[in-house]
Order: sequence, then C-alpha cells, then structure tokens
Amino acid sequence: MNLLGKEILILDGGLGTTLEDEHHIKLDGRTPLWSSHTLVEGVSTLRTVQEDFARAGADVIMTATYQASFHGFANTKTTRPGGIEKDEAKQLMLSAVTIAREAFGDRRGLVALSLGAYGATMVPGAEYSGLYGSMVEAGLYEFHLDRLNVFVNSEEWNEVDLVAFETLPRLDEVRAARRVMQDVKGKDYWIACVFPNDDAKLPDGTDIDTLVRTMLEGEDRPFAMGINCTKIHKISALILAFEEAAKSQGFDLPRLVLYPDAAGGKVYDTKLWQWIGNDEDEAPWGEQVTQIVSEVRKRAAWQGIIVGGCCKASPQHIKKLRSCLDSQDE
Repeated sequence: MNLLGKEILILDGGLGTTLEDEHHIKLDGRTPLWSSHTLVEGVSTLRTVQEDFARAGADVIMTATYQASFHGFANTKTTRPGGIEKDEAKQLMLSAVTIAREAFGDRRGLVALSLGAYGATMVPGAEYSGLYGSMVEAGLYEFHLDRLNVFVNSEEWNEVDLVAFETLPRLDEVRAARRVMQDVKGKDYWIACVFPNDDAKLPDGTDIDTLVRTMLEGEDRPFAMGINCTKIHKISALILAFEEAAKSQGFDLPRLVLYPDAAGGKVYDTKLWQWIGNDEDEAPWGEQVTQIVSEVRKRAAWQGIIVGGCCKASPQHIKKLRSCLDSQDE
C-alpha cells in the first residue's frame, strides 16, 4: 500500500527541543540556523535523533530545514567567521533530505521537506507573532520559492514525499505558500498554522473562516492542512472550527495535519532564549492526542490524519502516541 494513502500517518516530534533536552546542544540567537545548525556541525547527533524518531514509530521524518535560509547560513559566524556561502549552503540543505531518508534504515517511510515560516528564520524568531517588519506577500513568495528551488532542481527532490509549510502565522504567508506550490508541480504538500493566542485567530488576526477559504479555494489544494506548535488544550475547538468553516462554505476537507507541542504550561521566551513556566499537564500528552484523533475519526470530516508532535515532543512521546493509536485500532 502507498503510505500516503494510509488513514493515519505518524509524524516525528520536536527536533530542536530534543537536541537541547536529550543531547545538550544549545540553540539560541548565536546559532541563527537554530536546529538546522546541526547540518553544519552535529550531523552525527542529528542522525541519532532522527533515527530515534523513526524507531519510535514515526511514518514521516521531517528534514532539518525548518529554520534554514541563505541569510542564516551567511550569518553563521560561531564556527565560520566568514559565514557560509550560497553554494555550500545549498549542499548542506540537500544533505538534510538524505539524512532524513536514511533514518528509516531498511523500512518504508516518508520524508517531509520542512519549510518553516519566514519568522522562524529571524533572530529572535517571529513565527508566533507574525511581526515581519516590512516583509509583505510578494517578498514571502520569493523567500519560500527561492528556498524550495534548492530542492526542486536536485536529485534529492526524488526522495521528498511531502512539502511541509509550517507554523504560518499570517494569511499573506498562507497565500504565498499556495502560490509557490502552484508554480512547483508534482509534490503533495501541507500547510500548518500556529494559534498562540487565546482566540481562534492567527497572530495577524485572521479568523478561521477566512483561513479555510484561502487554504481550499482554487486549484492545487494542499494534501493536508491544520495546526502545529499550538497548546494541546486548544486543539479540539480549533479542529471543530476548521470543520464548521469548511462545511458552511461548501468545501470538502483534505487530510488533517496536527502536531501540537508537548510543553504543557511552558512557553518559549524569545528574549531569554529559554523555556519558562510549568510543564505539568492534565494528562499524558500521547493520551490527549489519541483522544483528539479518536474524536476526529468519529466525525469523519477529513480524508485522513497526519499526527505527531512539535516542541518538547521527544521520541518517547512519539513512541507512546504510536502505542496508543495502535491499541485504538485493535
């Protein structure tokens, strides 16, 4: 069976936080590539983490390119005083695809090309605020197309199964991602947005009705759409809002992509470059996600579910999620 046709696919978890929490790699403003810095130094650790997620039961491994940008490589001064030039940066980004593919060993698996929001490449990161300075939609389109073209014009493109636009906080960036994929044919893709505030709106104030219409109108619709890097207690209501918005506007939903954080009450302080707060939660993360998936499946509004974790979701979290979901199907 084609893995993309499975009803439920398990994603990996939070790469950056696993590197920090389990392998003591410090990522902050001094490493403008953030977790993508492991492509420059720390490749063996990156391999270990992605292999751990694959062994935990992930069907989909995401490339270590979430925060990768030519600007970030050029400003990598900690190990390269002169920065990293464009040609070498391209080769390092391409290596992320090979590393992700090799994480599966001999078993079948899917590689998702991780393309974080423009704000994820900023220092400090701005994907939770959407405050991009003077950047507008035309610039966002060029940014995402320029980065994606590194892969499109390579042999590694054949190893990419899905393109993942992640943690998008702005409607114009959703439009830009869709425009890019109308120009780049031949790959399924998803768009996942972030909802850090207490209302059911993107950081730029966009409501879910408008977001769903922008995601689904026209041709070359996403293979999946949904939510990532968002507190788990918000997820059920947000999914229902997506479903109601699609129904009221006459859209059929594609697959749902869902990977909330596993940080409990902790939040990331972009000024201190550290997680603050209490990580306690009402119930184990894997059990909460499994319950959400069960509710979604009962309503049968989506064509399938791609589910995993974001910040603070470790290989152990994904292993527990895999176990919970497998037992649900027994």
